This record gives sequence, C-alpha cells and structure tokens, in this order.
Amino acid sequence: MEKLIDTPGQTFYYSTIESLIKNIGDKNKCAVILADEDLPIFFDKVVHLIGNSINQIIVIGHHVDHVYQKIQGLTNVFIIAAVHIKDATQIALNSSPLSKNVIYISSISSNHNISDLLNLIEE
Repeated sequence: MEKLIDTPGQTFYYSTIESLIKNIGDKNKCAVILADEDLPIFFDKVVHLIGNSINQIIVIGHHVDHVYQKIQGLTNVFIIAAVHIKDATQIALNSSPLSKNVIYISSISSNHNISDLLNLIEE
C-alpha cells in the first residue's frame, strides 16, 4: 500500500487488492474507490473486511446494485457510484467525517497513474 497524500482529516493511499488485505489492519473507517471491473476480485478476496474496516465503497461505474446484493445484510456500509475517478475522489473528500482513510484499489491487472491521482486530490 502506497501513501499518496494527507489532507485535513484524511489520508489517501493507492493499493492492489492483495496489498490492501495485508495492510488494512490499522486503518479503520476506510473508503475504497475501485472500478466496477474489479468488483469480482474485490468480493472474492475482501468481503470479510466490509462493514469492519471498510465502511464506504465508491464504485467507478454503474454496478452499485451488484455491490448492494453482495453485502446486503451488513451494516455501517455506505455504497455510492461515481462516473469517473475525479467524481469518486470528490465524494471521498466530501465524506471525511465518515472515512478517515481513502484507498484507491485495483486488481493487479489494472493500471492507475499515481501522479494523476495526486493531482485529483490536490485540486
């Protein structure tokens, strides 16, 4: 997991799904931002953290209903969709009282440009 930046009230990270599993222990009240194509891998590997360490899921895409179906019954989880990563970042920034740590996660096959993410956060 790579720390990107601290903002007032939040810390932003970038991580693969595997790294998230290994390093989330001390980061409670996390929001995760992920593309909808990463949802199957995310649920296969991370579902046990949802509602405990992960309390907010921001999906870039239109498949929020799939997320809801997978975690139905879990409490204290906020699910929202974003059209693109800039919107997802703004949602995360606006929900700082809900999530102190924001983690952009992806499967190993996904490729995000870290400098682009930092630029979005700093805007």
